[in-house]
Parts: sequence; structure tokens; C-alpha cells
Amino acid sequence: MSRPKILVTEVLGPKGLEYLRRHADVDAYDLLPPEELPPLMDHYDAVIIRSAHRLTRDLLIGHPRLKVVARAGAGVDNVDLEAATEFGIAVINAPGANAIAAAEHTFGLLLAVMRNIVAGDAHVREGGWDRAAFLGHELYEKRLGIIGLGRVGRQVARIAHGFRMQVSAYDPYLPQDIFQAHDVREVACLEDLAAQSDILTIHTPKSGPRLDEALLRRLPMGAIVMNVARGGLIDESALARLLSEGHVRGAGIDVFVDEPPASKSPLLSIPGVVVTPHLGGSTHEAMVEVGMMTARGVLDALDNQTPANLVNVPIPDLAEHHLKALDHAIRVAGRIFSRFNPRASRPLVLSVGQGFSPSVIPWLRQALLAAFLEGRVDERVNAVNALLVAEQQGVVLLVEEAHPESESPWLSLRQEGLPETELSVALHQGQLLLKKMAGIPIDLPWPDRALVTCHRDAPGVVGRVGSLVGRYGINIGQLHLGRRSPGQEALMILTLDTDPPDELLHALRQQSDIDNVYAFSRL
Repeated sequence: MSRPKILVTEVLGPKGLEYLRRHADVDAYDLLPPEELPPLMDHYDAVIIRSAHRLTRDLLIGHPRLKVVARAGAGVDNVDLEAATEFGIAVINAPGANAIAAAEHTFGLLLAVMRNIVAGDAHVREGGWDRAAFLGHELYEKRLGIIGLGRVGRQVARIAHGFRMQVSAYDPYLPQDIFQAHDVREVACLEDLAAQSDILTIHTPKSGPRLDEALLRRLPMGAIVMNVARGGLIDESALARLLSEGHVRGAGIDVFVDEPPASKSPLLSIPGVVVTPHLGGSTHEAMVEVGMMTARGVLDALDNQTPANLVNVPIPDLAEHHLKALDHAIRVAGRIFSRFNPRASRPLVLSVGQGFSPSVIPWLRQALLAAFLEGRVDERVNAVNALLVAEQQGVVLLVEEAHPESESPWLSLRQEGLPETELSVALHQGQLLLKKMAGIPIDLPWPDRALVTCHRDAPGVVGRVGSLVGRYGINIGQLHLGRRSPGQEALMILTLDTDPPDELLHALRQQSDIDNVYAFSRL
């Protein structure tokens, strides 16, 4: 299999480039002139940009080889997501690479404000030693309000728990289980969060809520305000007024509407305000991780896996190993079901077990549709554009919640009203188990290579199949049988050491009592 070819248009960092070059052929530039990018788009499987290039619809259209585009950073404002999704192009970014850096900087500023560290430092350097003048406050048991419980917000919550703070958050886009998983109290109303917060910090993209004067006045007297996210999320003039009045006691500001801020900006002259020059996500470690996270995501996407930093698919908040195991299970289930149901004309029904949280379902739907549709249509289909292609093909997928006895994550797929089409799989300690195929119970770890026969449960069938497979010099590792009832429809699944040739499959289909034969290899 040929190595993919990747274009890097700006400096990515040596570790990220080294990682890419171990797995792909890479052309890398310190800064590719933007006008030179369009004629290159046809020649690469993936393109990685930073901020100097814009990937518009006109630039993305008409490149069948291009599978992945990546932004080596958190924001993807310079990528047309709608167009990329329509064309089945995966969009990768590096959103969590600087999350720890931004969260730590938030607390660095917060401690500086609470303990008067900057003013105390200047006082000592000027020869002073007035300890009483710089008496500070503790974080212990203070009420912290977080606006935006994304990657940075969750890291802020983690650090806050170490200070024994009372942590609440507002994020209308997240399900309740995310708040529970991070031990954060959910507040449904932004105004209520402000009223309950001794310290209010915002960690949203530019599209997040703007903290205007009316909202800031809902803060308790003497509150602290933090912004290590985006300039413009807080009304700087209103914040300066409340600071001057003493309603807000202090602020830590890393980002401004205008950067650098004008020298006459009131926030620069008010005591109790600590400012830094947009340093939140800038650490040596974060810069390395941006390159590595981008590189890993691009290579995973090119390998038809689901990277956690895929932008235009609703990726669930799962540990990486768990996400990869589920991704594999979905791919296997969808492809097997598609082979067994070539003329599926009824709505498909996906049943999910109680081991799945609601936040996983949107991704499950798209990933399963992609696996089912792959090979059934001429165009590229993946989890990115699966919903669009399914709508065009008239494929409907319904989702229902099942209640199995086992608590391990599992799922099943069937045609509506046809239980005999059901396929179900389970995950046990990361291993994929096939539990039912064509409505017939069967229990086996799914192998890399499998030969499946659908046949009538009759004497001699198993022996004849085994003899034919042996005649072609193929070793059988394991054999599993399942049947609907004695003498009726049955399944045989053989685990093979090598892929069966087409001649063997043809010979098996000619055998009496065998209805169909399927070969599966490294799904």
C-alpha cells in the first residue's frame, strides 16, 4: 500500500514533522505563498495549514484525492466547514493541545490578582515592606463560575478542585453527563451563574456569550473576573467601570479587543487588574503538542480511523482507547450488516445498550451510516458526509435505547420489522465480540479474517466446507456454529490464517444446502 502524501504549508514543529514523515511522504514549507497553494491541491491526500491560508469552497472543490485538511491550532475559522463536510473531507484541528497551558495561565493570573503578587513585587523592588497593604484572599472554598466547559474549561475545573473550590458551569451545548463526569454543578442560566460566582471565568470561542454591563452587575460585590479565552468576550469599558466603582474587586485579562491594547485603555491603569500579552496557550509544551496532535489526527483520518480532534463530526468525549475500540466496532458492524442486507429497503434500527451515554449517539449514527454506505455508492462516504449521502440515498436510521442484562457497551442493527436481519456486537475489555448475526445467536471474538456460510442445518455441511478450505491450503484457526432451530437456517464462521481466494468462495457457493458465502478481511 502506497504511503499518503501530505502538504504542510507553514511551520509545524520538528516533532510533528518527524512523526508525519515516519508514515507519509511530506512536502513542508516554512511559509508557502498563498497564491501557490491552489495548483498543489490535486496532488495531496492531506493539507495542513496554520493561519496564513484560507481553505474556501472554491479551493476545496474538485479534488478527489484530498481526504483531510488540518488547522494546526484550535480555531478553524479559515476553513469552509460546510464545503468540507459536503465533499467528505475530514477537518482536523488541535483544540486541546494548549488546554492545560490556558488553564494554568488562568490560575496564574487568578492567584496574582487574589494575592496582590504583581503589586507586591513592584513594592519590594521599590524598597518597600508594607505587608498589611497587600493582604490577599484565598481560593479555598470560593465559588468559581466557568462559562464554557470545553477542553480548557474542564482543565480549569480540575485545577479548581485541587484548591477545594466550589465549581459551577454554564454550557448549553453539553449533556448533563459531561458535568457529572467532571464533578461540576450545572447552571442552566448565565445570569444565575454570575450571581452565584465569587470568581467568573470564560472559556468559549468567539461565538460565545458577551459579558456586558448588565451581566457583570449580577456578580456579587467584590467578585473577580477572568478572560484567558478571546478578546471581545467581555465589555472592557463596562468592566473598567465596575472595577472603578469597587463592584468588581479585580480582574485577570490575557486577551483584548485590540491587541496590543491602546496605552489609554482603562484596564491598564486600574489597581487590581493583572494583564498579560495573550500568553494563555503559549508554552513550549503546548507548541510541541499542537504539532503532534495535528499530525496524529491527520494520519488517523487517512487510515479511516476516527481521531478525537475531528471537527466536522460530533466526536464524543471519550478516552482515546475507548473511542478507537468503539470506532472499530461500528465499522465492523456496519460493513457486515451491509453485506448481509444488500437490498435493505426498510428503515434501519440501531439499538444501543445502557453502557452508552447520550452524548455518544450522534457520532454513532454518522459512523454507522458511513460503514453501511461504504461500497454501496460511487462517491466518497465517511462519517463526515454520511448524513448527507444517506439522505440522498433514502437511507433512514432510527435509534432506540435497549436494556441488556450486561452493562458493557453494545449495539445492534436490524431492518425495521425484520428481526431475522439483526446483527449485534459487544465490547468486553476492549475486545469486539459478535453476539448475533442474521438474527442467529452466536458468541465469538471477531477475527481479522473470517469466512461465513449461510446454510441449512444439515448433516455433512460442516465437513464438506472444512475439506474444501483445506484443499486450498488454508488453515482454519477456529470454527463457530449457530442456528435458528434444528434443521433450519444456520451460520458457520471460520477464522482463517490467510484470505480465501475467489475460486474457493465460488466452489463453496456451489455446494448443496449452502445459500451464501461471505469473506471478511481486516474490517
